[in-house]
Amino acid sequence: MLELEHASLPLHIRDRDAIQAIAVLKAIGCVEAEISPPLDLCSSFEDYECAVVREITPVGRTELAAEYG
Repeated sequence: MLELEHASLPLHIRDRDAIQAIAVLKAIGCVEAEISPPLDLCSSFEDYECAVVREITPVGRTELAAEYG
């Protein structure tokens, strides 16, 4: 999350581990992001090619403030 806070958004991510992290942040409401191809519970994260983080949500900003002050 801290890396996202200092990044210029939208941020395009191609690293599969990072895409998985973005999927978790999206699921808990911390970021608005698109993952390509669209998330499918039957797929493996190995199938995903790209994530585009559009914004950090208010929930995400609250989490950042709680974690990093």
